[in-house]
Amino acid sequence: MVANLPQFVDLHLHLGASSTPHFLWELAHDQGIRLLEKHYFSFIDSITIREKTTYEKYLKFFDVTERIQSSTFAIEKAAHEAVSRAYRKGNVTTMEIRFNPMLRNKGGEQDLDKIIFAALVGIKKACLEYPVRAGLILMMDRRFPKEKNVIIAQKAARFAGEGVVGLDIAGPLTQSFRVEDLVEPVAIARKAGLGITIHTGEVTGSDEVWEVVRLLRPDRIGHGIRSVDDQKLLEYLAAKKIVLEVCPTSNMQTSAVKNWDEMKMIFDRLKKYGVAFTINSDGPELLGTTVKEEFETLVAQKILTENDVMRCTEAARKATFI
Repeated sequence: MVANLPQFVDLHLHLGASSTPHFLWELAHDQGIRLLEKHYFSFIDSITIREKTTYEKYLKFFDVTERIQSSTFAIEKAAHEAVSRAYRKGNVTTMEIRFNPMLRNKGGEQDLDKIIFAALVGIKKACLEYPVRAGLILMMDRRFPKEKNVIIAQKAARFAGEGVVGLDIAGPLTQSFRVEDLVEPVAIARKAGLGITIHTGEVTGSDEVWEVVRLLRPDRIGHGIRSVDDQKLLEYLAAKKIVLEVCPTSNMQTSAVKNWDEMKMIFDRLKKYGVAFTINSDGPELLGTTVKEEFETLVAQKILTENDVMRCTEAARKATFI
């Protein structure tokens, strides 16, 4: 057990993986959505991961939740559930929830502004009900053309004063994706005072991390674990105070990390070179975890000490965009 640390911080929390199975089941039926799985327990199996899989298969799980969350009614309830669930299950009192609004508006059928506003309403309601601070990060997508990602950045800037706190990009790997295409949308978000975090170095190599840090100058990096393959990159990250959002269970389940020995090597190198990192849940319901459980596992595996846990949590409080 991790002792003497009653409050946690989760900076890497995907909305699509933060809804409980029964909540999604009922939300789908409330909206009259036809589900592929007709039986509840089969449905649970279709939206949870308890064994190792691949990164590509992991991302496919989001298809179901994104479809169910694609309305203003659903997105408000899902955002509220994500905040309240994080507090109730893991005593997370500071959290940043991220999602791609264009993957929740039914291909343009729903108004993008209203989808974003609905998410913010759900978050704000939960913050009134529980002693928490929460912000929203809007996500771009590697599959999108530059023009669509620019629109998402503009929407993030539009709602910067309403609870949107940052901009990110994620999604399946594609041959067409170019880091340089993100320079414009990142500049739009940064001008609006938003934090920048970029998914990279999870299943992509240290070469892409170099591109990201040089071209985009992010405040944080989502995952970033492959940075340990390049000593000069680690030194650069430490010098520039770029914080890594590490998600251990996620990395193990997607096979981005082979085993606990490799995980220990990753953390040992991050600590050796003074790279700041936080511990996060990534997909708490999809993976069945909380930040508290992540820390307990890392301590049990003798990867982190309890002093590391305290330092990590303090680093997360300082690194939040809220």
